[in-house]
Amino acid sequence: MKIKTMFIIFNSIVVCFMVIVGATFGIENSMRTLGVQLWGLFTLCVVVLVAFDAYYLVNAKLLSFLEKEDWPALVQYLETQTLTKGRYSSRSVRLLAQAYLILSDTASLVNLENKIALAKPRLVETYALIFGTARLLEKNMASAASFFFARIHSRKLNKADLLWLRFYYGFSMLLDWRFSEAAEEFIILTKISNDMVISGLAAWFLSDYLVKTLPDRNVDITAAIEAARKQVKEAVYDLQQWNAKVSRLQKEPHVAIIIQYLHKAGAWIFA
Repeated sequence: MKIKTMFIIFNSIVVCFMVIVGATFGIENSMRTLGVQLWGLFTLCVVVLVAFDAYYLVNAKLLSFLEKEDWPALVQYLETQTLTKGRYSSRSVRLLAQAYLILSDTASLVNLENKIALAKPRLVETYALIFGTARLLEKNMASAASFFFARIHSRKLNKADLLWLRFYYGFSMLLDWRFSEAAEEFIILTKISNDMVISGLAAWFLSDYLVKTLPDRNVDITAAIEAARKQVKEAVYDLQQWNAKVSRLQKEPHVAIIIQYLHKAGAWIFA
């Protein structure tokens, strides 16, 4: 449903409720008739309506670009709000960074990161997955590994982001041909991750690439693979559930660049 249509429907419902109450009880004695609790509900509806309308009117242009998935127009609008006016709000930075990533405009994403690092450095940490992914798209694996390594020791990150940062740290080392270090990181992930998608993905990389490349570590790599695969199958049950989890993750731009591996990992786990 279009955002504008939702806006009209919501306003119509609230206004109709207000009209019915006024017509039924009368404006003057409605407060006595309705009682405190129902009158409080009526007041809450009015407050929500005003807040909703104000939010929509302020963000109508932005919401329109998002609804149409008009990424170039969205980028132009957000660049004016952030880079030109210097208003580095968390939401604007996130949306602009994601739009750059969707358009594969890594040069602009790096430029945004440099500006954010000076204006609001905490936002670089908050959106480290997006900024780190830009380095992967640029095929600068050494820089990506250094970036991810610096962030996985941050205490400001939530656990979900931390696990993904650890995965991408291992992934960037794998692509940089640092196989032993990549294997170590993936083995750790199979042991500490409570996210079965990350556990399964790490196990698949160990199985498909690293167990063959590092024969001297065959024992511990194989043990990690078998333990993780068993854990994932017990938690996820079947390929259909795995694909459902992957579909929910796919909305995250940083996941889009590894979507082929997620499907391969699922097929391998439930083969």
